[in-house]
This record gives sequence, structure tokens and C-alpha cells, in this order.
Amino acid sequence: MFYRNSSTEMISEGFTKATEKINNNDVSGLQELLKSHEVEIDEEDDHGMTLLQHAAFKGKKELCQLLLDLGADPNGGHHEHQYSALHFAALSGNLDICQQLLHCGSKPDALNSVGRTATQMAAFVGNHGVVSVINNFIPRTDIEQYTVVCKDETEPKLPPAAAPALHKFVMQVNLHPVHLLLTVQKLPLLSDNLSKVGHVLELLSENQMKRSHEANEILSLKYHYLRFLVERLAKEQQQHSDKPVVELINQYVKAFLKPRTSDGFPEFMDNFIRESVRTFPFKETTVFRQLLVNLSKTKQSLDSQLALSLLSSCINGQRGFQDDDACATCGQEKVPSKCSICKSVQYCNRDCQKIHWFIHKKECDKLAKQFKNLEIKSQNSQANVEANQ
Repeated sequence: MFYRNSSTEMISEGFTKATEKINNNDVSGLQELLKSHEVEIDEEDDHGMTLLQHAAFKGKKELCQLLLDLGADPNGGHHEHQYSALHFAALSGNLDICQQLLHCGSKPDALNSVGRTATQMAAFVGNHGVVSVINNFIPRTDIEQYTVVCKDETEPKLPPAAAPALHKFVMQVNLHPVHLLLTVQKLPLLSDNLSKVGHVLELLSENQMKRSHEANEILSLKYHYLRFLVERLAKEQQQHSDKPVVELINQYVKAFLKPRTSDGFPEFMDNFIRESVRTFPFKETTVFRQLLVNLSKTKQSLDSQLALSLLSSCINGQRGFQDDDACATCGQEKVPSKCSICKSVQYCNRDCQKIHWFIHKKECDKLAKQFKNLEIKSQNSQANVEANQ
């Protein structure tokens, strides 16, 4: 048997076996060990770490899910430096584990011994994807509360069937308006209830500023931005009731993508985002003031930061660099495909490529020639290096 550093409380040999299973990513082995009761689900080692914390730190997604399914406390443990399982997941950089823990009730505002949250620790080590995931997490119950008929009401503010769709919508990390519009298009229960969705988003934004504990200005701003987009789409729907919402979304998408003739700047999208920020009702908030100052310093030109970039940084956290492999249509990062002709422009899929073609067709041949010239130069350079060896 093993003992804690300065305690008479014994730690089972089963705990050591369990950590070995975690290190080896042995899901079935850990499951059998837990079933045999050789180790308790929330048992701690001499550093106060639980099995879930070990699995989160090692980035073992399947093992974390197993432990959570078997009842592990997502906020358990008494780590010597007060790190939670979410802290460890944030440090490991595993987005899926962070989402698992958050969905199971892990507290994103828990502080370690130096007063840092999991989000702050993730930012410190450069795991910006984790920062985005935690900042954008919204409990399902926040949405579901509006599916209940309240006193003096004849129907809920949101149809119960639409709650999962709205939750998926508000959890989006990519704030590009085209991505959000395409998300609405894929969720008919949203597009069929635009006015109600807009109203619920307004209430969600207000509630973030009325919380009994610290107000969440960033989440309030995000809800407002989503509401601004949804209400604009709802207005288009009212004005063109003869057109299906899919057609309206496609038209709106093209408006966002259409560049300014003189220099290719996405003026419509930039103006839209600036207006969404200006209409944020909580003018006294720090997030609004800082964002407004940053926008006022930014010119609407290709050599300046886009309003979308400023808004995304505000909500998702600052990043040391911006990926250059984003989809040209919806802004989704780390996309798998490129235009087969010019091999220079990235897309999520064929659908995004088709949407963007009305713009890309004007420059595809030119980009293809540039790519070919670069390829030839690279080959010649490599040949010269080999010849001089």
C-alpha cells in the first residue's frame, strides 16, 4: 500500500495500476479496474490529483469520457496548486476533453493557487483553441429555460424542439457571418423561428449582465452579435415573404462576400460588424469601450485589421498569429481542400467552393499562373542546390 506525503490516509495500489492504464490509454483495462473496486472513481494521489485529472493532463479523451460516464466529479480533487481537471485539459490543449468537462459541469471560473483560470492558463501556453472553446461554452440549461411556458404566457418563448439547434448555434466559435448564416441554413428549426430566436438571444444577452455574481460582458456581446445577425435575416424574411429562407440566406451570403470593386475589401461585412458593435446596448462595459476604440483606429482597407478579426479576438481571445489556411467563404480554419486549378485558395468543402466561385472565377487563372511560376522557381532552386553539392 502507498501513503500520502504527510497523512495516514492510505492510497490503494489500485490507484497506481489505474494511472498506468491511463498512461497506456488502456480504456478497457481501466474500466475493469474500476469495476473491481480496486480503486475508487474520485480517489486522489499524494498530490491531490484524481484519475480524471491525470487523464485530462495526459490528453486521453476516451478515458476522460469513461471516468465521467462512471460518475467522476469534474470539479473533484485537491491538487496542491488547486488545478482542476479543466486546468489540466487546458494545458494539454485537448479541445474535446475541455468540452467533455464543461458539458459535465466543470467550473470554468475556478482559480488555481496563482489566481488563474483554465482559460488564462491555456492562453499563457498558447493553446488559443482551448481559450475559444471555454469562452464560447454555454450550458444547455441556459437555452432550455426559454422552452417552458411562463406565467401569463400561452406558449414558450422558444419551441422545445428548437432548443438543441439554438444551443448549437450559440456554441459556434467561428463568428464569420457567412459561417453563421450557413449554420442557420442547416438548422431548419432556427430558420423557421427567426423572430423567436432573435428575442431569446436578446434575453440571453441581457441576463449575462444581470447575473447575481460577476457579469459576463463578453458572452453578452456575443449573444448580441448573433441576435443582430438573426434579426437582420428575419427582417429580410418579412420583406420578402414570397422567397424561401434558403434563397434569402444565399443572397445575404453573397452580399457579405462581395468585395469592394476598387480594392477587394469586404466593405459590406465590415460595416455590418461595426454596426452590430455600435448597437450593443451596454455602453458602459469595458468590452464595448475597448472594441469601439480599436474599431475607430482601424481603417477600412486591406492593409488594416478587419472588424471581424477585432470582434473575434475580443470574444475568443487574443492570438499570437492568424492561420492563413482558412476557408475563403466562411472563414473556418484548418480546412482540408484547395481549388484544384489554382491550388491557392482554401475551402471547407465543395459547397463553400461553389458559393465563392462568383468571386474566385475572376482570379483563378491568374493565381494558377502565379502558383505554376513559384513551383518552377522552387524546382530550379532545388536543382541548383543539388548541383552545387
